[in-house]
Amino acid sequence: MIIEVSMRPATSLKLLCDVAVEFGVDPNACLENTGIDINELNTPTAQSSIRQEIQAIENFVRLAPTTVGLGVAVGERMHVHAFGIWGFAILTSPTLRSAINTSIEYVKLSFVIADMVLKERGTTARLEFDMTGLPATTHRFILERHCVVAMTFIKELIQEQDFQDLKIETIDDDPAYVQSLSMLIGTQVVGTMPGHALTFPSVILDDPLPKSDPATLQYCLDQCKAQLEQVVGALSPWSQKVHNMVVDNIGSEQKIHEVADKLAVTERTLRRRLADEGTSFRDLYTNVRMTLAHELLDVTGLNVETVAWRVGYSEPASFVRAFSKKFGKTPGEIRKAKKL
Repeated sequence: MIIEVSMRPATSLKLLCDVAVEFGVDPNACLENTGIDINELNTPTAQSSIRQEIQAIENFVRLAPTTVGLGVAVGERMHVHAFGIWGFAILTSPTLRSAINTSIEYVKLSFVIADMVLKERGTTARLEFDMTGLPATTHRFILERHCVVAMTFIKELIQEQDFQDLKIETIDDDPAYVQSLSMLIGTQVVGTMPGHALTFPSVILDDPLPKSDPATLQYCLDQCKAQLEQVVGALSPWSQKVHNMVVDNIGSEQKIHEVADKLAVTERTLRRRLADEGTSFRDLYTNVRMTLAHELLDVTGLNVETVAWRVGYSEPASFVRAFSKKFGKTPGEIRKAKKL
């Protein structure tokens, strides 16, 4: 089934247009009948609907000289950091099972098109992709893109870049396509199957993951929940846009002019719009950083320097001053209280 969400960032659509050029296809032709102009995709606030993206995929597949590897080419460019808070929640999960469940629960915050479900059959786990309602001509592209992204996440999670126990299953009965795709991505592909899926040993589902971070995960899940409510509800105010931008780039220090640029407005306009909503960039930015820092100190007991770095401070002293002003206690006091 198609993931139903009104609008979302047009990142994956822009990647498709970029890749189209490499296959000798005019990106403007990919956008035919989508109602989107190519120039719109170059703005950081560009959005598109899944229906528009599906139309672009149909155009691309029709015009490309091959149907093998189109989705792979796009999927390989969808790096983990491109998925924002959704991707961060997945990467800080305690187990692969938890990571997959989180990805499914908040799938509307992603660039996924076909609905996903995790099933287990004996010693095999199957991440199945439901293509119901999608044009048949898009199935290869979507399966390739989804599987490549899923494999990237799995390898990042288990910290094994050469992990070989992955297999793609497809209903496609063209042996030439199956063989070509397998050779292209270096992963076994099996055709003429009942459905589309990425499979792997179920035994790894509950192994502890090296990047597990309970405090950061909880914060990310809270943000995912808030963003999901925003996605299914009304458009967010400017304060929500800034909040989301800060969260998605929490590990680096951010300036208002940088955020304004990403939101395609002037710094003056952004200040005015936030003021109209009764807040400021400084207040929003400080609140996000300090809230996460407090949770990291209170729950994980990480040292002050590490927490400062995680919330975007290059100098621990500046972090300590800001934290103490916000909460009336130093980070060290919060960390010490955890140990008692």
